[in-house]
Amino acid sequence: MSERKVKVLHIDVGGCEGCASLVLRTLPLLRSNFEIHSKYLMDEVSLTERYDVALVTGSICLDDEGEVSKLRKVREVANIVIALGSCAAVGGVTLFARGGQEPKPEHRVWQPIGAVIEVDYVVPGCPPAPVAIKTLLENLLSGKGYFLNVFASAAKMRKFSGYDLMDDVVLTGLCVGCGACVLSCPTHALQMIERHPDLIPEKCIRCGTCYVRCPRASQLLIKRFPVKPKVLSGQATEVVARD
Repeated sequence: MSERKVKVLHIDVGGCEGCASLVLRTLPLLRSNFEIHSKYLMDEVSLTERYDVALVTGSICLDDEGEVSKLRKVREVANIVIALGSCAAVGGVTLFARGGQEPKPEHRVWQPIGAVIEVDYVVPGCPPAPVAIKTLLENLLSGKGYFLNVFASAAKMRKFSGYDLMDDVVLTGLCVGCGACVLSCPTHALQMIERHPDLIPEKCIRCGTCYVRCPRASQLLIKRFPVKPKVLSGQATEVVARD
């Protein structure tokens, strides 16, 4: 008898659809081991069934009672919840949105999904790379991998940005000048000056991509927030905490 595929739910609670599109782009990489359920695949997504993993994209509007209720239900039916993309992970650019502009929106306050539910992993990026999703899901199934520690610890940190990278790594003298942060920035908010990154504040959208890509910052994350990452056990029928 063939092993059961890992049952993955994708839910979008509000955003630009960039990360939702990422899920579709990742599908060819996942079909062999994962069964994806998403409205973008014309599925009738049910929140009464159990799922091994839930991928949540978009930030949550705290004034939208329907979306908040749906997000809490996702936490109930999913063994592992992953905040996929910067809006879901840390709020990203939506943290700047407070309403009041014309045309005036009904809802006014957007937050990362961790403001409403407990999140097991966050994957910052605007959007993240498809291979990051593939590797993380495969590591959850195998129960090992550096990604687990970094993104599980990142779920405990409430903000990522170029400002945090400067404060924690560059200005403290920990930067090794590798340039990974500059290469990863989607808005070119970082530039190398005298072999070290410098931030252009007006370009930073607080996506956090630079922080998790930095080898020094990722080490700080793991030391600052030591956690036992959840992994899928056996044929993804249960969840265990990896030592």
